[in-house]
Amino acid sequence: MRKYKLISVLPEETAKEVVRNEENWRRYLNTASGLYKYPFKEQLLIYAQRPDATACASIEIWNEKMHCWINKGAKGIALIDEDSFSGLKYVFDISDVHKARRIGRFPNLWEMREEHMEAVISRLEKTYGDTDREAGVVGRIREIAGRIAEDCYQELASDMEYLKEGSFLEKLDELNVEVRIRETLADSIAYIV
Repeated sequence: MRKYKLISVLPEETAKEVVRNEENWRRYLNTASGLYKYPFKEQLLIYAQRPDATACASIEIWNEKMHCWINKGAKGIALIDEDSFSGLKYVFDISDVHKARRIGRFPNLWEMREEHMEAVISRLEKTYGDTDREAGVVGRIREIAGRIAEDCYQELASDMEYLKEGSFLEKLDELNVEVRIRETLADSIAYIV
């Protein structure tokens, strides 16, 4: 139960730390970009315990689907699991495992490469609308990121007071907070892509 208490406060503590400055936020985004299948709270927990993590999964997934075995001495990354007796579940990073002979495989880690840019943008445009082709690849990604940020901001608006707490945003009026949050969301989305 002691470990559960330590882990249960970690997301909030980590969130406060990562928003303290731009460099902390970028470090968090570097980790989160590889953990896109995990919810924000679990991304924070993984980052807090293993900021260098790139691909995490449960022991069951590593063993049964990937045919990889956990390295001796590897420590799991604790995540909150309200359904288990201990209140915790564990995942392991790809650096904690090795392939079983002949049948083991590592996941294909997502990486944006130059030759995929146009296809990725085209796919994003199908969901978020056309972009200005004159803007170049980066400009088009930023344009799409701005649209996604707009949608995300609407969801965050009700939590704005909590988000401001303990950050430089506390000193800003409502309009400037809104502008900064929208910009940060758009920049973060574009950075991850």
